[in-house]
Amino acid sequence: MKKTFSILLFFLLMPVLLWGQSKNIVGIDTPSAFTIGRGTYHVSMLGYEGGGIELKTLIGLHDNLYLGVSLDFQNAIGTEDPKPNIPGVIARIKFTDGWESWPISVALGYDSFFIGRQGIAGNADNDYNQMIYGPYLAVTKPIYLLGGEQYMSFGVRVPVQPYAEGNDTSYFFALDIPLGSFFRVKGEVERIYWNLRDSDDWLFNFGFRYTYMDALSLELDFLYQPGETMSRIVRIEYRNRF
Repeated sequence: MKKTFSILLFFLLMPVLLWGQSKNIVGIDTPSAFTIGRGTYHVSMLGYEGGGIELKTLIGLHDNLYLGVSLDFQNAIGTEDPKPNIPGVIARIKFTDGWESWPISVALGYDSFFIGRQGIAGNADNDYNQMIYGPYLAVTKPIYLLGGEQYMSFGVRVPVQPYAEGNDTSYFFALDIPLGSFFRVKGEVERIYWNLRDSDDWLFNFGFRYTYMDALSLELDFLYQPGETMSRIVRIEYRNRF
């Protein structure tokens, strides 16, 4: 009985032994500058308004580099016909974690933008190529409040797919607040255009995440645009090591 209990305890704690307390690679809808470890993989499924589903799979090729693929299905759940979008390649490379006296992470990546209707661009040439993708620069710095460690991220994104729209370059700001070993609270402001135009198009997002043994996460997010109905997002993530 004692041996059986020890084996069961080992398997329950194994994810903690492998990773410890991990750092989130995304906020709600914005990137952080963190990456996943070499030889690890990260799978996520996101459900958004209108029955849409977005799937992402990432593989850590180096502690500072990962590659992955993103696949989006509009109307995947519901009475309307599902409409898949062309899969997109995603990547991130982290250049630095700063110094002990100034811990700050800087990364460059390529990924999809926004969630739901905000992330769809009408494309008369190809109805299956509507997802907005492009490069981004992200900077993340830990801050220390009330005896804990939180993470503040900010950066800039430039859409290039399905159309290169330099005028739609936008900034984002995000805050990730761990609460103990299992819960996190997130908040962010995004789609702040480079010239600060169209402030009614800014997105104000907040969410809550529960993580079990640092391997399986469940997240509920809310996206708000002034004058629009609030959108609810559900995200499930799993990470492990090869």
